[in-house]
Parts: sequence; C-alpha cells; structure tokens
Amino acid sequence: MSREFSAMVVAGSAMQLGDAASSNVDNETALARIGEEDRLEETNPLAIEVSVLQVKKDEVESKISAWQTAEVAKLNNRFKREEVEINGWESDQVEKATAWLKKIERKLEEQRARAIEKAQNDVVRARRKPKRRGRRRRRRGDEGGEGSGAGQFHEGRWQSAIKALLLLSN
Repeated sequence: MSREFSAMVVAGSAMQLGDAASSNVDNETALARIGEEDRLEETNPLAIEVSVLQVKKDEVESKISAWQTAEVAKLNNRFKREEVEINGWESDQVEKATAWLKKIERKLEEQRARAIEKAQNDVVRARRKPKRRGRRRRRRGDEGGEGSGAGQFHEGRWQSAIKALLLLSN
C-alpha cells in the first residue's frame, strides 16, 4: 500500500511540474510500475507468506502494546487510589493533632486564668492581713490596758492559751 501511494505521489508531482510530453510518458511509466508491483506481489507465494507473517506480527505487537498500555493504566489508577488514601489519612492526622493542640491550649489558658485569679486573691489577702492584725492589736491593746505591741499581742495570746489549758487540767 505504501509503495502504491508513493508511486502515485511521484506520478502526480511529475504531472504538475514537468511539461506535457515528458510528463505523460513519466506518468504512464509510473502508473505501469504500480500495476507491475501489485502483480508481482500477488503472484509470488513467498511474498504472500511474508505479508501474512508480517500481519500476524503486527497483530501480536498491537496486542502487546494494548496490554502494556492497559497494565500501565491499571498501575497508575492503583497508585492514584493509594495516593488519595494516603492524603486522606494525612489530613485526618493533621485534624486530630490540631484538635488536640487546641484542647491543650484551652486547658492551659484556663489554668493560666485560675493561676492569675489565685495570685490576685493572694495579693488582696496579703494586703488585708496587716490591716486585720492592726485591728486585733488595737483591740487587745485597748482591752489589756498595757498598750499595743507585737510582743504583747503575742504574749497575750499565749497567756490566754496557757490559762485555758490550766483550767482544763483541773
């Protein structure tokens, strides 16, 4: 088939390019050659056998090529599915880790708020304590009649505790 086509192309190009007399002769010879080749191929039994073998070989090669293409497509599809699974797993893990991190951050923020509140309460208590002690000292000092002082406040407290123990032991 390719020989016939090339001969027709040569004949057609000769018709267009050359002068009329020479091109008619060339066209006739080119067309005559096409017919001769066809007759030679048809009459030669070895040529027929070779062409049948060539056809079978081409069929086998096309089947092999189709099989290879199908196998490559299968592998590509499998790898794409696995990649989708891996990406899904990875995104799930990222979501879990992010959720865990947010939970920990929330707990830490709550602990921080409680610690700040506790520290502020401790500061308030520390400021109130001297005021209370001063009031107690003034009260005890006024009641005891001997003035106020830290030593006296401390001694008065122990003295009252000792008196209470002595009363209980009797």
